Amino acid sequence: MDINGLSITPGADLSGADLSDTSLISTDLTKARMAGIALTGSDLTEASLVGADLRYSICHKAIFDKADLHHANLWNIDLRGASAKGTIFCKCWLGNSNLIEADLRGADFSGAWLTAADLSNSLLSASTLAGVSLARACMREVDLTGAFAVGADFRSAILNGAIIRAANLSGANLREASLIDADLSLADLVGADLRGEERRARAHPPR
Repeated sequence: MDINGLSITPGADLSGADLSDTSLISTDLTKARMAGIALTGSDLTEASLVGADLRYSICHKAIFDKADLHHANLWNIDLRGASAKGTIFCKCWLGNSNLIEADLRGADFSGAWLTAADLSNSLLSASTLAGVSLARACMREVDLTGAFAVGADFRSAILNGAIIRAANLSGANLREASLIDADLSLADLVGADLRGEERRARAHPPR
């Protein structure tokens, strides 16, 4: 498939291209080179981006619902306001990424790296965060209701005002994390490491 003279195929070189507001539904861009690409407002629902290189790409308000980004390089990606419901981000590199106000409900981030990412006000309810690295991430007022975050690394993360109701954080590392006004009611914290900031975590009564 060709769009604007660009070949949309597995392994394609789309680095720096502008594909904003483009329909890329169900396209196969496995291992495509897409560093610095502009995908603002584009629709990549159910697209295959396994192993793709999307470093420094601009994906503001793009749609990635049910897409497969397994092992993709998303370092420093801009996903502000994007929708990625039910998307696979397993083993992805998302360090320093911007996920502010992104809709990530039901997404699978198993084993992904989101070190120093900004997920403020994002929706992560019912998401899978098992073994994820979120060290130093900014997660102010994030919704983690019912999230599965067993063994996740939240060291020095900012979770002020976060909703973590009924989430499974057993075995998670929350050392030095800031949990001011976080709602931890019904959360499973068995075996979690809360040293350093435990006194700042306040469980709210069930509503």
